[in-house]
Amino acid sequence: MAALGLRRFAADRHMIETLTKFKNAVSDSTDLQEKVKAGADLVALGKENGCDFTQEELNSGWKELQESDEGLTEFELDVVSGGQSGRRSS
Repeated sequence: MAALGLRRFAADRHMIETLTKFKNAVSDSTDLQEKVKAGADLVALGKENGCDFTQEELNSGWKELQESDEGLTEFELDVVSGGQSGRRSS
């Protein structure tokens, strides 16, 4: 039973590392940022960039990243919420 919990912890940790890698890739690439802003499928975009995750993992993982010490930038919150984060246009 403990082995199952340990495997789940390892899988969750791997998912967070994968999402962090994707988050950093988007942060570092104006091309990826434009694709995200244009409404690209984030799961497909992640896979194209070597970050394999499901929509469910994306949803739960972003929540964990937001609650972490790093938190999410306003752009990242906008991405996760599908543009519904309340970001104001200037």
